[in-house]
Amino acid sequence: DRLGRWANEWQLSIAVHKCSVVRFGKNNTSHSYTLQSHSLNDVSEVTDLGLIVDHKLRFSSHYASIVRKAHKRASLILRCFKCRDIYLLTKAYLVYVRPLLEYCSPVWAPVYTGDILLMIESVQRRFTKRLPGMNHLFHHQRLRKLNLVTLEARRLQTDLITMFKMLNNYINIDFNDFFHISGNVNTRGHRFKLVKLQCGNNVLLFSSACRRIDVWNSLPDQLVNSQSIGYFKNSLKNIDLSKHLIISC
Repeated sequence: DRLGRWANEWQLSIAVHKCSVVRFGKNNTSHSYTLQSHSLNDVSEVTDLGLIVDHKLRFSSHYASIVRKAHKRASLILRCFKCRDIYLLTKAYLVYVRPLLEYCSPVWAPVYTGDILLMIESVQRRFTKRLPGMNHLFHHQRLRKLNLVTLEARRLQTDLITMFKMLNNYINIDFNDFFHISGNVNTRGHRFKLVKLQCGNNVLLFSSACRRIDVWNSLPDQLVNSQSIGYFKNSLKNIDLSKHLIISC
């Protein structure tokens, strides 16, 4: 009601037919909600800033959506370009396809093997296999020849870069809302080791606040104490993070 009155006062129209209610939590009471005298429909998932999330805080529908779009766009590149140069086609893939699979990845990054291998990674694997002269090579051989890394590895790097930015206040997100620095300074490693929370459910365990704690704590002191984002990014590429990945190549 307050939102409706505020909109009327400032003469701003609300597209009520686009509004809906999604309920999070097992004990959420099923109240009926109205906006400007219009009843709002209950939905099980919602799109917010381009991300599809369901009432269980899962992103399965988002995976399916971005993978479907990415496959279509990758196929268009292979059909529409007359040039068969594999490096030019790969450049087009990096510009027009890969961003679809990486937008806001720290929020929705998958952790289940099926989602990583059969969903997200399938786009890059299929595209590189369809490039001229590449179908006889294994996936890791194609990536090495094209100077690419797996999408899983890139998501891991993005998560760590995001944590570094939060720690150094490079982005407007309060670090303390997500992480807590360990007070134990007697252990080996850097001075910004984080406390791993006790997670009672998968939603918290697989969230950005928990899933990369072990990786972050294993980073060398010199890397964590980098003086700039650029130095951190470049140095991170030289760190072997394979033991934290499902796909080893």
